[in-house]
Amino acid sequence: EVFADALLYTRSLVAELSPPVLRDHGLCAGLRWLGSYMEKYEMTVAVAVPKAEPALPEDQSVLLFQSARELLMNALKHAGTTEAVVGLEQTADRLRITVSDKGAGFDLAAVTAAEPAGGLSSKFGLFSIKERMRSLGGSLELESAPGKGTIATLVLPLARHRQAEVKVQAESQERSFSSTLQPPASRIHVLLVDDHAMVRQGLRAMLEGYEDVQIVGEAVDGQDAVRLAEQLRPGIVVMDINMPNMNGIEATREITTRYPNIIVIGLSVNAGDDNHHAMIRAGAATLLTKEAAVEQLYQTMLAVLKDVCPVA
Repeated sequence: EVFADALLYTRSLVAELSPPVLRDHGLCAGLRWLGSYMEKYEMTVAVAVPKAEPALPEDQSVLLFQSARELLMNALKHAGTTEAVVGLEQTADRLRITVSDKGAGFDLAAVTAAEPAGGLSSKFGLFSIKERMRSLGGSLELESAPGKGTIATLVLPLARHRQAEVKVQAESQERSFSSTLQPPASRIHVLLVDDHAMVRQGLRAMLEGYEDVQIVGEAVDGQDAVRLAEQLRPGIVVMDINMPNMNGIEATREITTRYPNIIVIGLSVNAGDDNHHAMIRAGAATLLTKEAAVEQLYQTMLAVLKDVCPVA
């Protein structure tokens, strides 16, 4: 029963981040799948996409898909509605994906002005989407008003226009957008540790969507994690708890004792108090459930690097 649950979880994780239909049939097919998938959360999503698939590299399709998924999850959490619309339009020079709802909405100017440090992006979890679109030379545009719903638009310049727009976009965002969770100038070197290959694949697919993250290695158990930590000296180790040979708690204690500068973030299907306290005592910064990692891992990494992640 435990094995069946673990297998179901790993399949679900990979499917959420990069479903086979997206890789096999393209972005439009992936968005149609996403609309159906959101029924799992009792959310009705109308999807309007053209019949012709846009000619995009697979990595861009994956990043756009993941961004659209996060926008839908954001609407589910904050808009107070279970209905949304996803649309895709392509012109000669750009591609636009809109995620709209008729939920609670918000005063865009007031919220941004009230939180000058983190602004709207940190309040509503949009920072990672902005950064993801920026890495593609694109942007995230928002329209909202109290009681009027929200329209979020992902804008991607197409290839022949992208080089010039990347420079303009970067300069503009450098002036106008800042966050308390601004990613560090250097790339974050991450070691993934989990005995399930599908989980490692899912985590890699998610984290490689961020330009400031580099996956430097994968370990299959605690002993392998200790060995690779010594060889690779990553900045962060993402550590599963339940593994053969040496579990994640023992491996965390070994790594943090030998290399105090390495940060360990624990993952577990069960992140209850016992596991949480055991990982903290072993030297981990925090412990996330594997389900929560899909939404929270990147932000947690940034928070821990800036010493603002709660560990109590």
